[in-house]
Amino acid sequence: MDVVVICIAAFSGSLLTFFSGFGLGTILTPVFILFFPIEIAVTLTGIVHFLNNIFNYY
Repeated sequence: MDVVVICIAAFSGSLLTFFSGFGLGTILTPVFILFFPIEIAVTLTGIVHFLNNIFNYY
């Protein structure tokens, strides 16, 4: 169930960021902090930001 919540938050945050240009860190970081230590949560948020930027180029 945890994986589903994380995936839904990542997808919705990425979708919001794709159209508006902001909001991914605001949504995703608190969700990751619920399931991971803070250092890992920030790193994972950075990875999702990087992947989202790559997909915006296509």
